[in-house]
Amino acid sequence: MDHAHLLLLLLFALTIGHLVTLKLCSVKMDHRTAPLFISFWTLLGLGIVYPFYGHLLFDGIDKITASPWIALLIAAKGALLYLLFIVSQKLMRVSLSSRHYVTPLAVGVMSIVNFFLGEELSGSQWFAALGLCALAMTFFFKGHLSDLDRQGRFSYAQLVIMSVTLSAMDLVLTKNANWYTLLFFSNIVLLTLSLAVNIGRRDVIKAAFTNKSAMLAGVFYVVIELTKFYQQVDINPVTVVVTVQAMTKPVILILSAIIWKERTVREQMIWGVLAFAVTLPLFWGK
Repeated sequence: MDHAHLLLLLLFALTIGHLVTLKLCSVKMDHRTAPLFISFWTLLGLGIVYPFYGHLLFDGIDKITASPWIALLIAAKGALLYLLFIVSQKLMRVSLSSRHYVTPLAVGVMSIVNFFLGEELSGSQWFAALGLCALAMTFFFKGHLSDLDRQGRFSYAQLVIMSVTLSAMDLVLTKNANWYTLLFFSNIVLLTLSLAVNIGRRDVIKAAFTNKSAMLAGVFYVVIELTKFYQQVDINPVTVVVTVQAMTKPVILILSAIIWKERTVREQMIWGVLAFAVTLPLFWGK
């Protein structure tokens, strides 16, 4: 297995841990804690790896100075991330499997949007992305998502739109700046916005920085982000990276059935295995 595939395998394992800890946070904590602990731990993680990647920050600042629109787009990403985390935690509280099935539908749309932004995919990669999209549309009507109320389905649609938008932003920004600069400034915006919104809510701020589940979820998130952005574009295409995260379906859906009683293990396993099978052509090469 080569370097590119090892990075994808690592991302696969980290994604499972991240989603489980976020589910625990959604049940135990206020939704507004998520943007706080995620942005805080991401910035801390970037500080730890600064000796290795700090030079990228100065290179990115030079590019931002030359093209101010990059700064505006990064700020927009930070604000959109805040909305994404809030809506995500609300949906995850009632259905982990539905939250995780946002990615398959988003992947199909991403593949089309990113194609027009210059990303090239092989035939097998197109098959995996669009196959996941079709499967997610079926899940909308037949899976656990169909058990949710109108607000739950609306949250699902919102998350698909925001995920696609963020993917397009990532593709543009990593090409015109770099991943380290993007993570650094977008999370500064996210942390600043989160603190501003929660002024006067000491319980929310305290929980975000002291709760063990929040700490673990934050650590998982920053390691995922570092792993993801390191390999995107130059090592693995953005759509491929996101598709691999979608391959965690069998594990996540089975856990959601066993622990949180979301449909039966058999049904959730079928949905998960189908998602996994659709992505197998991703590794057949070009």
